[in-house]
Amino acid sequence: MADKKEYTEFERNMGEMLRGKDKVGATDAEQIASNSDYNLNTYDSSGATSTSNISDAFENAFNNTVGSGDDKIGITDGKISKDPLAGLANTRIKENIPKYNDAPCEKVIKGKNNTWIILGRDRDMGFASGYGGKGHTRAGAIDIVVGLQGWDPEHGKVVEKNFGSMGNDKPGDAARIYISQRADIDKYFDICDGSMGPSKAMSAIGIKADSVRIMGRKGIKIVTGQAPQQKTSLNGKLPAQFGIDLIAGNRDNVPAVGKGDVVIMGKAVTQSQPYLQPIPKGLNLRDCIETTIESITELNTLLTDFIGRQMIINCALAGSPISGTAGPIPLAALSTAIPTVTDGTIKQISNVFADLIKQQANLVLMKENYLKPTGAIYINSRYNRTN
Repeated sequence: MADKKEYTEFERNMGEMLRGKDKVGATDAEQIASNSDYNLNTYDSSGATSTSNISDAFENAFNNTVGSGDDKIGITDGKISKDPLAGLANTRIKENIPKYNDAPCEKVIKGKNNTWIILGRDRDMGFASGYGGKGHTRAGAIDIVVGLQGWDPEHGKVVEKNFGSMGNDKPGDAARIYISQRADIDKYFDICDGSMGPSKAMSAIGIKADSVRIMGRKGIKIVTGQAPQQKTSLNGKLPAQFGIDLIAGNRDNVPAVGKGDVVIMGKAVTQSQPYLQPIPKGLNLRDCIETTIESITELNTLLTDFIGRQMIINCALAGSPISGTAGPIPLAALSTAIPTVTDGTIKQISNVFADLIKQQANLVLMKENYLKPTGAIYINSRYNRTN
């Protein structure tokens, strides 16, 4: 291990090179170390073994920062190892790591870089929290955590687990997979109720990180259980069939955007729909739109035919004795007063009225089938919602 004088000289020489170059490679560092009598093939108990394959990693090491917020975190922030090459190419590195406050019932498997597997009973904070804290049986839990205390760990400080919040700016520990036999999982992670309400005293799995990806080469299924055929893991009854909520921003009760009257096609419409809404079913929605278009087309044909026949009557009435008569004119009077209006024309006009009434009934039926939850081909999902 290099003594303090040799290390200081190496650090000073490295700093001088950094000020004069945009990039520093591993060969540069090795040359500086040689000039400084620094042995790259040793490592201290807090550092990393220097290897011959670190050149590519070292090439970019001094030029990168991580994070995209206002306060970017440098790649060496929190580093305790004195060896500048410690950690490169996945060699060993000593960094700030807090101490986990393990409960008497817990078995803790600790890695070398703030990685933990905690086997115990349900709790989301201190010893008294969760169903383990309440003394419940059937409350076993496995907590897989990386990055206790998140982005700013305090080395050696005894800390509790921190699930953070999805509702504020407290992210908690960096990433976690939490498995519990009995938990209030929505409360632990501060997740909004959604359409199905909070999960209480149920077995649960919570996964949280900055980014979560789920991949399946042959597809992915998200499946909820049927009721009342299935029961919970604690032998409880499922009172209803639950669906799937896709909630962006952890918001389920925000008023509709621009709540109040808005003008749509010249008509004021009040937006009062819930923020979390049923997801449309594509094929049913397509059928609904196609049926609507067909109905509108049929209506257009009926009105076009009616207007054409009405024009014949209007032209004939212009010179007839009943042209000034007030109120509705009986159809029978038309053929008497206007010789040019045949019985066939009158019958066809009567048929138009009948077709219009029939179409009105079809529109009511379409509304019942497509737009109401009880309809046979309701356009929305009855179970799945999104915001």
